[in-house]
Amino acid sequence: MGNRTVAGWALIAGLLAMLLPAAGAAQGDDIWVETDELDELMAQPNTVLLDAKSPDIYERAHIPGAINLHYLNFADIETRSDNGFPVSPENAEKLLGEAGVSNETSVIIYDGGQGPPASGLWFAMRFFGHDNVKILDGGFRKWLAEDRPVTQKVPEVKERSFSAKPHPDMVATIDEVKANLRGGQAKIVDNRSLEEFIGENVLPNAARGGHIPRAQRLEWQKLSGELATRKEPRAQRQVMDKAGLASDDEIIAYCQSGIGRSTFFYLMAKQLGYPNVRVFTGSWEEWSANSRLPVEK
Repeated sequence: MGNRTVAGWALIAGLLAMLLPAAGAAQGDDIWVETDELDELMAQPNTVLLDAKSPDIYERAHIPGAINLHYLNFADIETRSDNGFPVSPENAEKLLGEAGVSNETSVIIYDGGQGPPASGLWFAMRFFGHDNVKILDGGFRKWLAEDRPVTQKVPEVKERSFSAKPHPDMVATIDEVKANLRGGQAKIVDNRSLEEFIGENVLPNAARGGHIPRAQRLEWQKLSGELATRKEPRAQRQVMDKAGLASDDEIIAYCQSGIGRSTFFYLMAKQLGYPNVRVFTGSWEEWSANSRLPVEK
């Protein structure tokens, strides 16, 4: 190969490096599975499909072969208040093992297509050290729109052993959020609705309405797609830019339960190349329950 050819390839490689997203975002892109890929992936050994929706919705209809594991099973308020873990490692091991997941299992998750439930289960699994986890883009609504088969049959589950390896760096505790209010640099981002933010809608398990002082609202739906789970990266970056969130900002996201809307924001931010984002897993349930903590409306 001549020097001119080598130089040409070097120039092309340099231009591609400028155009492609950062490594973290590229890794995030690998998590998405398209509906027409699912059958092939499910045919591979040691692969499990998890339905993150609530049991009653799962029972109505689900993708054949899917095992139900509700994402809110990973939202234990006592554990979140204790150390920020979504649930205890022991509980995570039990939940995942009973769903047929081992540390070597390839996992594909789906929800109704909106994103928060799938992201919550994805986040919990990544938190406890399981990296081989993908999400079905568009979820069940896209599956239905394409007239693909559904069932009410519950598959037989082969229970496996899962060993949890927590990553506390993914979460923020209530003490860290309180310390940030006293002069920290982190931006607190509220991913709930406007009605919740201003205190007009107080959901169950919240003691008060309103929001954490100095928090800015960026509702999760601004980053979600219609038939796809998420908007195109360019549109998402415009949303983040409009909210004044730079890629080098330290960000702490929260919602009602700390698993769902805030984990969706976390996933989208990570894909866009935001390295310093964490989830306040206690979220509004924990903050509002402490009457000594300030609230704004």
